[in-house]
Amino acid sequence: MSRSAQNLLLVLLGGAMLWITLGSGEYVNYVRPGFRYPLVAAAIALVALGAAGLRREWRDTGGDAQDVHEPHGDHGGHAHGPGVAWLLCLPVLAIFVIAPPALGSFTAARGAGRAAPPPAPAEGFAPLPRTGAPAPMSMGEFIGRAYEAQTGDPASFAEVPVRLTGFVSPPAKGERGWRLVRLKVACCAGDAVPFPVIVRGLPRPPADAWVSVDGVWEPPATGRRATVVQTLRGRSLQRVGKPGNPYE
Repeated sequence: MSRSAQNLLLVLLGGAMLWITLGSGEYVNYVRPGFRYPLVAAAIALVALGAAGLRREWRDTGGDAQDVHEPHGDHGGHAHGPGVAWLLCLPVLAIFVIAPPALGSFTAARGAGRAAPPPAPAEGFAPLPRTGAPAPMSMGEFIGRAYEAQTGDPASFAEVPVRLTGFVSPPAKGERGWRLVRLKVACCAGDAVPFPVIVRGLPRPPADAWVSVDGVWEPPATGRRATVVQTLRGRSLQRVGKPGNPYE
């Protein structure tokens, strides 16, 4: 790859990073929101370095009269080199047009065997009312509360109306119902692990559809060992748009 192509690639890569962070906001499909400003700084640095390199290349070659008047045939073997190398810019340009979406049901299904452990604060969860509107909560909180109740007092969480939001994923082999999933990321999409909840009592929407489900925790059958994959007895369902931050 020629130096001009390398510098152009730096400019395009930096521009793509600026677009997904400051323009479309699609960067949250790949990293946590807190990485926005480091990404912007890195993008500006790439654009500045690439632009400086291009300016230096144009300045060094602009006054070279021999290059201008040299017969085309003498460099027939070199004229196509930079042109082919610049094809490497196409994946970067594609980010401007077709940004890869957030991870979905395919990733959740592949990670079905590595669900995140049930999160719980050291002091435990505060009790919730059993009447009134469903309590909106994250998938992690629901799983943590359900696990705490399952290994302690099931009545502490039974019949408490809750509202969960996530995307639809097919059930694991042998499961009844379907899965509502939210992915948990520590740094970026590469380390995502699923927070799945089995939903029963409601028809399954299309895979990857984002939905809010109202329901209550369904305790496991007596004698079953504790599990991180809890069950929600659904009462109602509503299709929703993908949230601004698709991960927990």
